[in-house]
Amino acid sequence: MTTNNIRENPALLKVIGVGLPRTGTYTLHAALEILGFGPCHHPLNLGVDYYSGKLARVIRGDASAKLLDDVFRGYGSAVDTTAGSVAEPLYRAYPDAKFILTRMTIRDVNKWIKSMEKTSFKFFNECDEREARVLSGTASEEDRKIYEKMKEFGGLDWNKAYLEVYHKGQLMTDPEGEFERHKQFITQLIPPEQLLIFDVLEGWGPLVKFLGVPDPNEPFPSSNDPVGYKQRELAWQQKLIQS
Repeated sequence: MTTNNIRENPALLKVIGVGLPRTGTYTLHAALEILGFGPCHHPLNLGVDYYSGKLARVIRGDASAKLLDDVFRGYGSAVDTTAGSVAEPLYRAYPDAKFILTRMTIRDVNKWIKSMEKTSFKFFNECDEREARVLSGTASEEDRKIYEKMKEFGGLDWNKAYLEVYHKGQLMTDPEGEFERHKQFITQLIPPEQLLIFDVLEGWGPLVKFLGVPDPNEPFPSSNDPVGYKQRELAWQQKLIQS
């Protein structure tokens, strides 16, 4: 698919990872950068910026290619929630990109749910609890600073849009159902020749073949276990506090 819409200074995304969190998206992020498709946009690898509020607008229906260009300009690839939640607008804006659905094709989906409970679900719950403490006047200074910064750059709005609009409130109540719904949505949206359904346990082979690049002759990355996730989240919070 090609587009006839010529935009001024568009983003140049070549590869878009549309898998749900905790399906190997951070590992894919590292692999894409090794293969020359960086820098790769991943929400846990960013400092404080204002992309969240813009993506919340896209999730809610403002499918403006300019908004997406503003978010992804300067990146060669993008992965995780900030790409997967706006897969359809991304496909319309960057119709020649290649798409990768990271998926636990080998591993049990229950392991994915348990990983989500330790990481992403915990993060969303902590955000809600922090907001409740701030609104009730019982928050610590650190809590208050994190809350105010997240509200300022649109993080809180993005959380709500992602959970309540994209996942229709079902991600944390029916994760297995959402796992399957997301797969069906992506496979119906993206033409087969532009989509790789990929388990990171498969290593370089399927990835380099799909992207048409040579094997980098180095170990396939493995990263972002629940401990590593928490370390990155804490580092991100410190950037918020210090900004």
